Amino acid sequence: MKTFKCFAPAVLPFIFALSLTLSIPADAAASMQWSASQQAAVDHATASDAALRSKLGSLYSTFTSLQSQLQQADQSISSLHYKNEDAQSSLTKQIKVIDADKIAKLDQAVKQAKDKYKPLLSMYTALNQQITTANKLKNKQLTSVLKAQADTMKIAVQIAKADIKNKEQALASAKTKKTASQKKIRSILAGADPLRIKIKAEKSTATILNKNVSPMWKGVTQSIKVGDAKKINNDLNTLVSQLRQIQSQKQKILTLENQISTILQNAKTQLAST
Repeated sequence: MKTFKCFAPAVLPFIFALSLTLSIPADAAASMQWSASQQAAVDHATASDAALRSKLGSLYSTFTSLQSQLQQADQSISSLHYKNEDAQSSLTKQIKVIDADKIAKLDQAVKQAKDKYKPLLSMYTALNQQITTANKLKNKQLTSVLKAQADTMKIAVQIAKADIKNKEQALASAKTKKTASQKKIRSILAGADPLRIKIKAEKSTATILNKNVSPMWKGVTQSIKVGDAKKINNDLNTLVSQLRQIQSQKQKILTLENQISTILQNAKTQLAST
């Protein structure tokens, strides 16, 4: 009796170690390969039908290949997902501190200018209050003397106020620019939110599909036990179709994660240009 050499027990177990919510339970996955006794039963069931034996051999090869492809897809999704999460976290932190050093220096410059000119401005204010009091007392001589002193200080006071105003305007301008930059980058990042919602939906669909895999595999093994070659072929074909659907879901998820990665890169580029 001929055997299917391609059905060697060395086939890698179907373990989706990194797929998280997408994975088939490890105990079910580990059993998704034909044992030596099951291989013997398949050989016996197809002994009189070479065409079916070849078809089943090709189908089983596709089945094992799909398992490997799904495992690789899980690893790619997991790797890209965590890379995107790290990038998102890093960008969020960087956005908060845009121009932080510049604004801190400008704020300090305003405070220093106010401290520097405080004695002058306080003196000028007090002098004008004295002028007001002298006017009320109708003391023309005192008023004249005080106004002369005020006129002497006026230019210095104007310079001081202009200096403070310029520094305050520079600070306000920097804060406005920071807010605008933050808004623009956050707007770019917001483009990833709908994609994350789609990923959640695709994962949910994949989870539902995965729940049927273990029962389907049990159906295949039962067919092998009965020795019905056609049923083995039909059941395995149904299982392969199920794995293809799961593969399609994983590809959708990977595509969405790549789209998120592009958005994050765009946000990073925009951040670098601020």
